[in-house]
Amino acid sequence: GHNERLLADTLRRCGAERVARIVTKGGMTREGEAWVPDGRAKSIRSDCEASLAALDGLDIDTYLLHAPDPRTPWSTSVRALARLHADGLVARVGISNVNRHQLDEALALAPIAAVQVGLSIGDDGALRGGVVERCAELGIALIAHSPLGGIRRAGGLERHPAVAEVARRHGAAPAEVALAWLLSL
Repeated sequence: GHNERLLADTLRRCGAERVARIVTKGGMTREGEAWVPDGRAKSIRSDCEASLAALDGLDIDTYLLHAPDPRTPWSTSVRALARLHADGLVARVGISNVNRHQLDEALALAPIAAVQVGLSIGDDGALRGGVVERCAELGIALIAHSPLGGIRRAGGLERHPAVAEVARRHGAAPAEVALAWLLSL
């Protein structure tokens, strides 16, 4: 909730609280030092309500489930998202870190408006696995997390031969080339 409180305060101070589209997510819990998926319906609802409280009156445009929980049936988690939407807590719902099968199953259970997956030049699993294609077919917003490869890979973009060559030819930074590739999808 800390980041959501900061966001709400910042949006209000700059006068953007009514035009900003807030996307946040839940469905994770702390176990010791690690974050683990928690896809139980009561946890998803509780996380959403905590986000709404932290946002102090600002609306959530899109609420994402952070990741499938191997301990909870996927259908239970997705139906919980659908209830958040049906109950008017959020305008839209989405899912994160899913494969094509999980996406298709979710689409049968909830009005999925957004899908967030790891996607970069160094991580094209969502592209090869059909998630990107399915989102494009259905007009579902695709959100790429770690678009430069994450903290461990971003610095190595200049060592990627194709990226380095395109960057050199266009007088661009390797990160600009990587983002242009992503946007071209």
